[in-house]
Amino acid sequence: MKDFNSSKYPIETMLQLRKDVEGSLVDSKEYRRIIECLKYLTHTRPDISYAIGIMSRYMDQPTTLHRQIIKHILRYVKETSSYGIKLRRGRQVEDFVGFTNSDLAGVVALSSCKAEFMIVTIASCQGL
Repeated sequence: MKDFNSSKYPIETMLQLRKDVEGSLVDSKEYRRIIECLKYLTHTRPDISYAIGIMSRYMDQPTTLHRQIIKHILRYVKETSSYGIKLRRGRQVEDFVGFTNSDLAGVVALSSCKAEFMIVTIASCQGL
């Protein structure tokens, strides 16, 4: 996967996954091994937890569609290899970068500015 193109998102938005009955099956042992490795990575990379949780549902009969999505996640990990939680000793000041859902349609507010403020407040509370 070193020579593959990178991706800026762990999983496509509005992706509708299902058991792909018509798709050709892939090696389930390899699929499980990749999922388990990515699950281990979620300890320091919680940004991929949702995507891995979704893809782990299809470990019993993975198809080429599921394998393509796993490759997309791996391309995202390649792009964002500098992201993550670094656990160190000491009292150094660290930069903390967080991400939040920017779906303004799910927030009831009088303006988009207020909606953004509400989203940032929720993300800050979860970060704390």
